[in-house]
Parts: sequence; C-alpha cells; structure tokens
Amino acid sequence: MEESQNEQARFMADEPGDHPQHVDWRLRPHPSTGSAPTGSSDREAAGAATAAPPPTAVPAPTAAAPKILRVRMYGDIQNLDPAFQISENDTMVANSVMSGLVRYCANSYELCNDLAETIEQSEDGKVITFKLKEGVQWQNGYGEVTTEDVKYSYERFLDPDLDAAYADDWATLDHVEIIDKYNGKIILKEPFAPLWHSTLPVGSGAIICKKFVEEIGVDKFATNIIGSGPYLFSEWRPQEMVILKKNPNYFGPEPIWDEIHLIPIEDDKAAEVALEAGDLDWTRISITSADRFENNPSFLVWKKPSLRYRWIALNLGNEKLQDINVRKAIIYAADVPSMLAAAYMGQAEQEYALIPPGLVGHWADAPHYDRDVAKAKEYMAKAGLTTLDLRLDLQNTTEYRTWGEILQQNLKEIGINLTLNPMESSAYWSTSFGEDAVKNNELLTSNYSMNPDPAWATMWFTCDQVTVWNTQSWCDEKYDELHRKGLVTMDDAEREKIYIEMQKIWDEAAQTIWITHGVMTYAYSPNIKPATTPHGQPQYYDFEPAQ
Repeated sequence: MEESQNEQARFMADEPGDHPQHVDWRLRPHPSTGSAPTGSSDREAAGAATAAPPPTAVPAPTAAAPKILRVRMYGDIQNLDPAFQISENDTMVANSVMSGLVRYCANSYELCNDLAETIEQSEDGKVITFKLKEGVQWQNGYGEVTTEDVKYSYERFLDPDLDAAYADDWATLDHVEIIDKYNGKIILKEPFAPLWHSTLPVGSGAIICKKFVEEIGVDKFATNIIGSGPYLFSEWRPQEMVILKKNPNYFGPEPIWDEIHLIPIEDDKAAEVALEAGDLDWTRISITSADRFENNPSFLVWKKPSLRYRWIALNLGNEKLQDINVRKAIIYAADVPSMLAAAYMGQAEQEYALIPPGLVGHWADAPHYDRDVAKAKEYMAKAGLTTLDLRLDLQNTTEYRTWGEILQQNLKEIGINLTLNPMESSAYWSTSFGEDAVKNNELLTSNYSMNPDPAWATMWFTCDQVTVWNTQSWCDEKYDELHRKGLVTMDDAEREKIYIEMQKIWDEAAQTIWITHGVMTYAYSPNIKPATTPHGQPQYYDFEPAQ
C-alpha cells in the first residue's frame, strides 16, 4: 500500500448527520476490480389505489404489492451472534439487522459511517474516538443505542468465559471508555493493523443490545437477534427460509424492500434452476454456468475476484495422518488441474498458498506440487505402507463431489482407498469441528470466506483454534508468534515478510492440498441492482430496483 497504516486508518466523517456518510479511508482498491461508484437512489414505495367514478360503487382501496427481494444462501443460518458466526450466511443475515460504527459502502473499498456520526483514530493508532448518532432506537422497543452498548459489544470478545470464536478480531483491545451517552473511545493496547479492514466494518464490529442479550442469554441470541439496522429478523423456517422485514424505525433512509427472503440452497446447480424458474432474484452460480446465463437476456452476470480459499485439509490429529510421509504421498498424488477443469471448466486459477493475490502477504513464489505418482509411491514406502483406508468429508454439492471423485481415483493409484462422505451443510459444519473432530476427521473439503486483510486468513489456524476452526489440527508456535506480530505491525512491507514466512511454515507441515481462490460468479434478474462488499459478500440492504 502507498501510505502507512496509521494514515489509512485516521479519518473523520465528511458530512456529519447524513447517512451514509462517506469517509476517506485511503485503502487501495483491489487491482482486479478497482472501486465501484456508490451512487444513490430514491427509496420510495410505489403504487397508489384508485377509485372508480360514480355511479359505480367505490371499491375498497388495495395496498401496493410488497416489494420482496428473494435471494439464495448457500446454506442455512446457524449462529447470528457476531462473536460466533459460523458462515457467510450468518453474516449476511446479521449485517442486515445489526449496525456497526462503520460499514463498507456499496461496491467499494471505501467506508461509510453507520451508527457513528464522527469517528477518528489518534496519531499513535491506539485511540479511536467516536460520537454516536443521537436517537437511534433498538428494534422491539429496547430503547436507545448508547455507548454502553458499544462497550458491551466489543469488550465481550475479551471475556474468557464467553470464549468468542472471533476473539482475534479484537486482539489488542484494552477497553471501551464511556465519555457520555453518545461519546466514547476505543482504547487499544497496541495499534491493530486489521481494525479498519476486517473488524470494524464487518461482523465483529456490529453493535448489539446489552439489555436484550442479557435478558435472553447468549444461546438464544444465536438465532433470535435484534439490532438497529434496516431490517428486522422476522422469521426463520429451518432449511426453508429466513424472512427479514423492513424496520419502520430505522435511523437511515427508508429501506427499499418490504421483505427480504433468504432461501438456503446448498447446490449451485439447484440454485440456478430456481433462478430460471423465477423463484430467486439473485444467486451465486457455478463458474461452469456463467456462459449460459451471460447468453440469456433474461439474466445478468456479475463476476468478482474471490478472496475465498479452497483446500483439502489433512488432519494431523488423526493417527493415520500423523506421518508426514503419508501426507506428502497424498499431496503428490492429487491432480488439482483435473479438479479445476472438471469443477470449474478451467475458469478458476490454481492456487498454492493461503493468502490470495491482491492482499499484503500473497506468496507469489509458493512451491508447486505437481502430480507425481512415482514420488507419491516413494513416500508411501517411506511410511511403510502399501495400502491405507481414508475418508473424505465433504459438503454434498457438485463442486465438492467433483473434487472428491477425482481425488478418489488419484489415491487409488498409490494404494489408498478413499471413501467419500457427502453431507448437507449444517451436518458438515456441526460435525467437522470441536473436540471430537480433532481425532475423528481425516480429510475434509474446506472453503473459508475472507475479509480484506491477511490476518483474517491466518487467524483460524493458530494453536488455540485446533478445536474451533483449525481443521488440520495443526499447531506451530512460531506461526502463532508471527501471527501476533502481524496484527500489530503497521508497515505493509514488514507485514508482507511476516505473512510469507507464516505460509512457508505452513507449507513445510504438508497438511494441505490447495485448490483455488476461485471467482465469485452471480446471476440475477435485470430488475435489481446488486451490491457487494470488497470481498464479494452480498449487501442485501443496499440492493436496489433497477432504474
């Protein structure tokens, strides 16, 4: 990046009182996408009832049909609590209900003020001073949003009894100081490089209602949330639909959509059928279907470079995989180019390390492990094995089944019998993590979402994440030490060195088959104008009807 991190993170609102307020974040745009213009639109409901003239009887007025946006989630919600969200599905729902101090402007790397009227960071990077907009109301009659809620929302990440999965998002937080009802300060022990990239503008920056959470408890809050955002969490029909309804007391511009219906459809192909049938307005599609939708005038296609990382994890916690020779045999046997050709029609680039192109820490010179059956057999011999039975746990989608079927054939050539274990997404996410998973997991297909900071990739694979998100059950103290250093290093050139060194340590452990960072490909009705974050996550509250 061209400027120091301190310069990037020091900003004030341009026009206090307006919403959203644009602020000068000075973060470089992604080299592949640039910054999209934000623009604005009128947010008025259309339609008025008319009456027939006398002597005909005057009919009863008819209300305008509700404006409903129908979108696909790739799985059902599981936990909407900002401290424990399981997948992007949780985040997309929660972000429509909850507000933070700031958020990403639509289709931009720029930040907009949300609950904050003003916000700025000190020269040393350790103090963030903010003023809340006055009079903002919690949904369901829970009163006004105050600095006490901000303090509660952020300091709970430090609570060892809570044991927040996203604690690293606030790794250097000391406390939140309450000046008065609307003014406060976020006090950091050390400057925090990801603060403006992947903490404040996304899930961990959400402000939650202290009174409500203490009243219902953390467990119930997971699937029963309120916020101060544009939509109300109205109804959840598990495996069928989440319904969000317009918040009539929203502090910002009136929400465009009366309702947003989020429909869980795990398989891209099934979602494509639903879109073509008119049951969806927006969905992620498989890369292989992009040409078909691009050639269909009934739909528009949007492609965005993806920060997601996709890999096959080899679990070191399982006794079958603790010998590095076995893991190297599997890695050299895998034919990743064939997986890319079959699953993505060759439209996804192969990747070889954790951090994607365009971010600080991308390891452009990462080693390539091209398929070499002879070498794979040599490693099997070093492990003293001629045969081995293994299991691959995968989500039951076309993408992952394709990976699995090719790997199954690859490993058969070196004497490994691979059983495929396809699961629906909620079962996969509930059984693949936790204490029991450390020993029970063998191989897993994995695909994690990503925010635009390298720490948001490395944080899930530290030693304390082994029973949480670390699917490889891999622990390296040097890696952990570098991760902590990367969080507080503000110079981009130094951060680059840190994250490349971390990936070298990762590579030496031979516990990953890297697949791709992919491309986020969406198809949608020309009747809507979509909006996403810089990392390709849909912002449904910013979707608009097409003009």
